[in-house]
Amino acid sequence: MILQVCDIMDCLKVIAPEHEYLFLFDHSSGHAKKRANGLDVKNMNVDWGGSAGMDMRTTNIEARDGYIGPYHEENNPWMVKVGQTLGHVYPKAGEEDSNVFVPPSPFNLTATAREEKELDVEVDIPIEKRKERSKHKKELIAELMETETGRKVGITNLWKLKLPDLQEKARGVGIDIKITPTTKTKPGWRGRGIGLLAAAYARGWADKENLKQYQSMKYDDDGNLVKKYSLQYLLGQCKDFQDEVTQLEFVCKMQGARAIITPKYHAELAGEGIEYTWGFLKSIYRRFPLAKKKGKANFEAFLAKILSRDNITTNLVRKFIRRARGYMETYIALDMNEEKEMKDAPIPHRKIEQLKKVMKSHRAAIVLLPKMGSISRMTWTRSLQLLRRKKRGRLC
Repeated sequence: MILQVCDIMDCLKVIAPEHEYLFLFDHSSGHAKKRANGLDVKNMNVDWGGSAGMDMRTTNIEARDGYIGPYHEENNPWMVKVGQTLGHVYPKAGEEDSNVFVPPSPFNLTATAREEKELDVEVDIPIEKRKERSKHKKELIAELMETETGRKVGITNLWKLKLPDLQEKARGVGIDIKITPTTKTKPGWRGRGIGLLAAAYARGWADKENLKQYQSMKYDDDGNLVKKYSLQYLLGQCKDFQDEVTQLEFVCKMQGARAIITPKYHAELAGEGIEYTWGFLKSIYRRFPLAKKKGKANFEAFLAKILSRDNITTNLVRKFIRRARGYMETYIALDMNEEKEMKDAPIPHRKIEQLKKVMKSHRAAIVLLPKMGSISRMTWTRSLQLLRRKKRGRLC
């Protein structure tokens, strides 16, 4: 989808560069995929170490509200200040950036432990724990590149091969595909992600007196989330984590366009009525007997007939778009309502459908106010203004 968006924008910039572009996508796992190196609490370990969070981007601490917690100390060297840029990876020696604040070291280690665990070290594996294993791709490729056969194939092509194919090539030149390691690398904190605990502490969301209480997500005996000790929850409530865009939205922004992803579980809004189109086509597909769908040739011919413009007419597509936009207008009207109790309470489905009908035939909308409960007169006035502006062409 991202490649398609880039291709489409390349064409649109040439065909009609004077326009602004807005893309509407339905919510799917692909469309809502997190931004690469974006702020994501699920991509962080509780403590430093491991590969999680090693490519996470920096973030600007713009204000106290929404960024800084109640345990923040202004003069604590392990805590970020408002206006600074916070990094989430301990820099390697010599790679420090004066424009980015990163905690100088893991705050929960003693001075001796910080020094001992700073760098990666090779340690011996006890004899009783040494086990034979198959060599990894990286190990096999390194050994193959020392042979004439490997150099002819090239390192790029070797990486494209699957492990069994690499093992076969290694056997062909007399390389043993098994190894019994005698040492292992014990990673240090340099170059590793700082982890959830250090990130929460740097912002003032973790109490140093109760560090043992903190978990990725902590639950009590009844299964209820203990918010004050759940690190993913605490960081996830920060404004920069909340405002992090998806990869699709980020790419659209880089291309000079905007992307809107419809909410989960709201097929009535998705893709300008695309779900209605698919539902209609599926209903046609199910009307025909199974015999007409058997065999690849029959199935492809039958599918082409179902997807033809004879079924998906321009008029039909416009009706589905109109229906989807009707729901959008309804939710906009509800969102414009200024009564707090209305915003906090869930809206019954029947009221949404009732309001949608009113939005469609809004000539006597005020008459239905008593029947709609807590939807205020101000909401209806603004809703009617919204529709009138749309008819004048000011709103899509």
